[in-house]
Amino acid sequence: MNLSPRLALTALVTGIALLAAAPAAQAAPSAQDQAWMASAHQGNLAEIAAGQAAVAQASTDTVRQLGQMLITDHTTLDASLTAAATQLGVTLPTTPTPQQQADLSAVTATSGAAFDSAWIALQIAAHRATLAAGETELASGSEQQVKDLAAAAAPVVQHHLDEALAAAPQFGVPTSVPAGSGGQAATGTSSLGVALVGAGLLLVVVAGTRVVRRRA
Repeated sequence: MNLSPRLALTALVTGIALLAAAPAAQAAPSAQDQAWMASAHQGNLAEIAAGQAAVAQASTDTVRQLGQMLITDHTTLDASLTAAATQLGVTLPTTPTPQQQADLSAVTATSGAAFDSAWIALQIAAHRATLAAGETELASGSEQQVKDLAAAAAPVVQHHLDEALAAAPQFGVPTSVPAGSGGQAATGTSSLGVALVGAGLLLVVVAGTRVVRRRA
């Protein structure tokens, strides 16, 4: 059956439209994109909780003000993230990771100067990890909307890290990598310090193993 020119043109335009729309409909955030979104959301939740703990328990204005900054900034970042997740069909966790919860519990179990020192140490470690995760997303992510979120978060997270590093000497907190040696233990954060040192030793062991394999 022959189609009239108008019907044929309509069919052609419709077909082109469907073909053009098909890739968009099939496109989805990669596993890397989804992993970063989940991690970033949990990080935001953890930082908001940490900020609330600082406002409630800190013994200095410095830590209280940093805590309020975390609440404000990470709430804003998370609003954009959750909106994008809804749009992209990505399901996000509802709580921080068990490790993040345990780390904050260890900090909130202290008080006074020990709390302030432990809190600053935790923020240095947490924000360094967040920056590293964002760099991985920017390098390996595939969904531009997600990469844009990582790019927008980076300067905010860097600012938080810079503020924590600037405050660290006031509380006797080491700023080198890995953080958490005897200085933290002396301020009542031995469990957090041991965890961070352990992570650092693991990295050293892994690096050493790679060197041996290369020489072999």
